[in-house]
Amino acid sequence: MPRLFFSLIFVFAASIASAAEVTDLYQAQAPVESQSEQERHRLAPKLLQQVVIKVVGDRRAVEQADISALITDAERYIDKFYYQQVPYGDDKTMGNQLVLTLDFNANGVNTALQRIGLPVWDKVRPESLIWMAVEYAGKQQLIGEGDEDSLLLQVEQAAKQRGIPLLLPLMDLEDQTQLTFNDVSTGNNAAVQQASARYGASVIVTARLSGTEESAEISWQAMMGDHLERWSSQGTVQTAIENGISELADRLGRRLNMALSETGESALVIQVSDVHDYAGYSRLMDYLGSLQAVSDIKVGSLGSEKLDLVLRIQAEPEKFRQLLSMGRVIQPNNADNSGSQYRLLP
Repeated sequence: MPRLFFSLIFVFAASIASAAEVTDLYQAQAPVESQSEQERHRLAPKLLQQVVIKVVGDRRAVEQADISALITDAERYIDKFYYQQVPYGDDKTMGNQLVLTLDFNANGVNTALQRIGLPVWDKVRPESLIWMAVEYAGKQQLIGEGDEDSLLLQVEQAAKQRGIPLLLPLMDLEDQTQLTFNDVSTGNNAAVQQASARYGASVIVTARLSGTEESAEISWQAMMGDHLERWSSQGTVQTAIENGISELADRLGRRLNMALSETGESALVIQVSDVHDYAGYSRLMDYLGSLQAVSDIKVGSLGSEKLDLVLRIQAEPEKFRQLLSMGRVIQPNNADNSGSQYRLLP
């Protein structure tokens, strides 16, 4: 196997600027030999454990908790299952394989996690904008949306398994003009941030991978506002990517997941300005209602395009405030120190 060197720079829009709703959060898949009930029963605990890690967002929290009773009773939480033929890996010449998909009941899983005392990472999650610079066999290029590359497929699969929404750069003329391979590979953060502005990226993670396909190491750096974190991952290229993405998910999960509680509700009063019409009002209420931590919304008053709301939340207020602005619907008023003033985005 030839020696190779990859320089991978991942830029993640992983904070309040950009987010998306994860629709398959309570779903997991596994290849199977047949559609037998016995094999489905055997795989159910393993697939539920994958879902628990996705929902909680932090592997360390799951490992420290006793989830044995929940996993053993996995069959109880299955809403539906189905089988499909999907391509085997990224090599289309290898044909298809039979895959089992299990959909677990969201309310049932969340209730079980509450009883165990595990936090829940909301289904509205940071989108991840990824810039990837690849140096291999004398070629240097930035890879983006539409490129057929096994690295992109591995990143997408790893992110899907951990419930991280992805956003790939278009690599159109505007991207190519603003950002070069050298900008990415040499860590020109000013150029990367400028090129990322059109996508709404506000947290930047860089990763450098070197080695062979069988033995690789990636050094990661995550800049989340003023917060900086570093970690590394090793193994085959695929394993290093999977472990690096999983560590990113763990760190994001720890910052954004919340301990939901049926009895520990609290009231949070916020004011949202720039609510110009009923369409804006509906968009705001739909967004707030989609958040798992919100159990009730009451309108205090409406006047001068400002809306006073009282939210009943099942979460720590400080963590919930971080979550509030993630859906590109409302944004905090920077001049407000109380954390209660927001404005509705266009």
